[in-house]
Amino acid sequence: MEYYIQNTNDLLLSVSLPATSGVGSYMANIGKTRNKGFEMSLNGVIIDNKNGWTWDAGLNFYVNHNELVSLASGATEDIGNRWFVGHPIDVIYDYKKIGLWQEGDPYLNILEPGGNVGMIKVEYTGDYNADGTPTRQINQDDMQVMDMEPDLIGGFNTTVGYKGFDFSVIGAFQIGGTLISTLHSSNGYLNMLSGRRGQIDVDYWTEDNTDAKYPKPGGIMSSDNPKYGTTLGYFDAGYLKIRAITLGYDFAKLKAVKNFGISKLRAYFTVQNPFVLFSPFTNECGLDPETNTLSNDSSTMAVTMEGYTGSHTLPVVGYNTPSTRNFLFGINLTF
Repeated sequence: MEYYIQNTNDLLLSVSLPATSGVGSYMANIGKTRNKGFEMSLNGVIIDNKNGWTWDAGLNFYVNHNELVSLASGATEDIGNRWFVGHPIDVIYDYKKIGLWQEGDPYLNILEPGGNVGMIKVEYTGDYNADGTPTRQINQDDMQVMDMEPDLIGGFNTTVGYKGFDFSVIGAFQIGGTLISTLHSSNGYLNMLSGRRGQIDVDYWTEDNTDAKYPKPGGIMSSDNPKYGTTLGYFDAGYLKIRAITLGYDFAKLKAVKNFGISKLRAYFTVQNPFVLFSPFTNECGLDPETNTLSNDSSTMAVTMEGYTGSHTLPVVGYNTPSTRNFLFGINLTF
């Protein structure tokens, strides 16, 4: 087991500037950060050649927490660059989706003037009047800082052997965290109101489908997208998946093999990424839950994430090919 704390002073990052400055960004000392966490590995032999059987297993996991300790300016936040003291250097700064507006919901006309049932409903963080009504409509003051970091990441492996046969499984898991899918958020292929793709079955709101995930077409728009459309791209990043399954057989002990002067002959069959046992994201769309793109790489993202380029490299699901299922057959031969 290892425990670590790493403090970084005078962290240099790209600082964004307003378009009116004539310069997009510049490098500067933005402040201090701290990383702390621990790693642990457990390995053991469960059965050691009992009646021809062997069995060993391993488990490893780690926890890491990143925190922006202070900003060089002395401020507690820099909204333009998405930096917030007390939070990780990379965060989500957005509205928090809590559902869709339904018939009979109170305060729709106050919180969303001109809004309609079926549109995205986000959390209101303002004050209330004495009669319980909100004091204002939803605005940028309701945007929230949301951490993306997982609570725990790990992997496991196990191998069972019996008289020349061996069977092994390798897996991985993650608990907590937020996955950003640019395929599902604003401008993603699910939500462009000017042209939903015909092969995609979108679970959008209708009077007969009020428990839908996606908003009613024709509601309040932001450009070509539903208002607050970015909130549709956030998923629970937890998953449990099998990375590889291998079945092999060692022929070296066979007399016929030894007669040919072969000291080692093993044949094996492997399936890579055979299945995902648990993942809210995979359940939603069938894709692998591990991210495949960074937010500052516009060439492989489904959309450009405003405010998250340059100094931020958030892991997201974009246009890059997700993990694929592969079938392999191999032979290890030694004379």
